[in-house]
Amino acid sequence: MTKEIDILVVEPGKAPYPAKAEDTLEAFQKIVGGPIEAGCYLPQRVMMVCNSEGKHMGLMPNRENPTDSGDFIAGTFLLCSFEGEHFASLTAAQQKEFEAYFALPHSPEKGDSV
Repeated sequence: MTKEIDILVVEPGKAPYPAKAEDTLEAFQKIVGGPIEAGCYLPQRVMMVCNSEGKHMGLMPNRENPTDSGDFIAGTFLLCSFEGEHFASLTAAQQKEFEAYFALPHSPEKGDSV
């Protein structure tokens, strides 16, 4: 039985919003619109999952890459937590912090804390 986890979805031009997703490769691929790339480990044990071919596919720029200020994330991405090698639900505190961090109208500036 597949469990659902609490995530944040961040679409280009929109504020992040909480969602539930099945903890499966297929569910994550559907959200990001293609093959997933999991990485960009953020503080508080939060992981960013994006479309690994987003830039190559010409997807709309979404947000500045929080770990590389000269780079950006293309297309929709999601945030979740992780436990070992498994994805896990975000806590309410993680959701609140990253909703604020990735909120519009601006992308995070250099030096903003996460």
